[in-house]
Amino acid sequence: MLSRIIKILITIAIGYLAFLVLTEDGAYWAHFKFYRLLLTKPIEKIRADYAKQDCREFSAVEETSGYFEAFVTGYCKPEATTYTLRKDFLCAVALNCSCPNGLNNKEECTANSLNWLACNDFNEEKVDYCNKTASTLEPKTGHVAADWTCFPQNTFLEIDNKTYKVTDKGGLIKGRRIDIWFNDCNEALKATGIYKIKIPKL
Repeated sequence: MLSRIIKILITIAIGYLAFLVLTEDGAYWAHFKFYRLLLTKPIEKIRADYAKQDCREFSAVEETSGYFEAFVTGYCKPEATTYTLRKDFLCAVALNCSCPNGLNNKEECTANSLNWLACNDFNEEKVDYCNKTASTLEPKTGHVAADWTCFPQNTFLEIDNKTYKVTDKGGLIKGRRIDIWFNDCNEALKATGIYKIKIPKL
């Protein structure tokens, strides 16, 4: 009798977990969708697909639920001491922030089929970097970069039950692509995924 009850409880638990992960109403649907997509598409294709999606118009299903999906990444202030090669540090700064001394047209960076130019070298101990967003504010926890044609400066976005303020934008941040600022670059790396975001009232 006890073993039968245990089997029933295990079956219910597995069913509930499947609901959370495999159905759109499940709490973890959006998070696990990213990993499901990775089985069939490279990450750069997923990123590009969401960048092309309209962020001004929402489907009837999205309007009813009050949420839309977006591809979310994290960005941060890279620290030179965490890189063995100087070039890697300069590439990381260029990817996350504006370059204090401009871009180096002779030094190309690559990662996950993404190509960009490295920063010209600078003395990070004397020169401020990664210290201003497009809205001229110092980036901090709770700030995000978004497409300002859809989510203007100072718009509040609810992502994963946390509220963020749009203070930044970027050339690659288009459509349904959002970049969350982290003070810790390790945490920024972990943020990549597909999230449900509450449709803001603009």
